[in-house]
Amino acid sequence: MTYELAIHPEAEREWGHLDGSIKKRFKDKLAKERLMIPRVSKDAIRDLPNCYKIKITTPQFRLITYVDDVATLVTILSVASRDDVYEELKRRL
Repeated sequence: MTYELAIHPEAEREWGHLDGSIKKRFKDKLAKERLMIPRVSKDAIRDLPNCYKIKITTPQFRLITYVDDVATLVTILSVASRDDVYEELKRRL
């Protein structure tokens, strides 16, 4: 089963500010893996149920998604540097 992809309006603004090479890496990871199997236990965010991260290590960026199994929807909640992404996420939830 393939999930649909949505993006939070504030995350869309953050996405627009990313470098093209970082966008490509996130897109590849989403398309090849996370829209097929969105729940990867090692990438679960401990304090937030149904939220998962995608990491890029060089440079350090995170993309946080929310998985809705009923609607088969993966929503991008935040895209930012490793230091900022979790604070942004807390403000949105």
